[in-house]
Amino acid sequence: MSTMEYFRSAAKGFHKDLTESIKDLSNEQLHFRPLEKGSHISFILWHNVRTEDLVINFLLQKKTPVWNTEGWDKKFGLDPKAQGTGMTAEQAAAVRITDLPGFLQYMGNVFKATDAYLEGIKDEDLSQVSDYPMLGKRSLYQVIGGTVLSHGSSHLGEIWYVKGLQGLKGSPI
Repeated sequence: MSTMEYFRSAAKGFHKDLTESIKDLSNEQLHFRPLEKGSHISFILWHNVRTEDLVINFLLQKKTPVWNTEGWDKKFGLDPKAQGTGMTAEQAAAVRITDLPGFLQYMGNVFKATDAYLEGIKDEDLSQVSDYPMLGKRSLYQVIGGTVLSHGSSHLGEIWYVKGLQGLKGSPI
């Protein structure tokens, strides 16, 4: 298995796990804040998917993110540029997903765009280093493996934990 075959497989598994972890949550479960101060699942999910959208589409391909091309910012009444980094706890708490089926559609579209991009990357491309806004100098290997897969998986663990705090099943293991 090549590195890119592994990355594609890992991304598909992560996307499936993320979708499965949130698809049946109620509005109350999505917006439960641990200790009334922590981030709710709605914010964590939005931040996670928006980050992948920005990294894959905007940073790596110099394309407009799915969030903007499909008008999801307007559909959800959320900021067209923000993705959560640097937000205060109050700002994060104000990010609410009130249309979960719509957000699942946005997620699916981002995940399709990610897979299409990853399909075109060759192993020999991974060592290419570029200077990315907000990330600095990174190889493509670091951006895909770190920013997309590792970052995304850490937030999936966070979602599972917040579900567990609510008495719900977290990790499927």
